[in-house]
Amino acid sequence: MSAPGRFLATVIRLLREPFGAGGRKDARHIQVGKLGEQAAADHLVRQGYRILERNFNAGGGEIDIVAFRNGTVVFVEVRTRTSNTLIDPLRTVTRRKQRYVIKAAQTYCTLHGLNSEQVSTRFDAIGVALDEANRATSVKHVENAFQVTHKKFQ
Repeated sequence: MSAPGRFLATVIRLLREPFGAGGRKDARHIQVGKLGEQAAADHLVRQGYRILERNFNAGGGEIDIVAFRNGTVVFVEVRTRTSNTLIDPLRTVTRRKQRYVIKAAQTYCTLHGLNSEQVSTRFDAIGVALDEANRATSVKHVENAFQVTHKKFQ
C-alpha cells in the first residue's frame, strides 16, 4: 500500500475508534455521547415513545435507551458524531456492537420478566450530528436497524 493509502487507512481507523488514547473514553467523547443521547431521547419523546431506561448495563453490553411505544419495547443504540467527523454515525454500529446490545437486551428482558410471547421487541439506531456549539443538527432514527432471529434472542 502506498504512503498516502496507509495514511488514509489510519485516519479512517482512528475516526471509527470510539475510545481515546489508551482505550479509555476521554472527557470530550463522554460529553459528546451524553449530548447525543439526550437529543435522541428528546426525539423519541416527540415521536410518542416513553423512555423506560437510559444507559442500561448488563450482559457485557450497554443499551443507550430502552423505550416503549405501541406495545413494543425498543432497544436504541445512539451514535453521535461532531461536524468535523466524516463518517455517518449510523455506519459505526458494527456487528460486534450489535451482539453486545443484544446480550444486554436479553438480560433486560430476563430481569423484567419479558418474553417474546408477551411483548414484541425491536432494535433501533439513532444517529446524531452535533455542530461546533454542541447543538444537534441532525437526528436520524432508523427503526429495525438490526434484527435478531428468535433463536438468538432466547
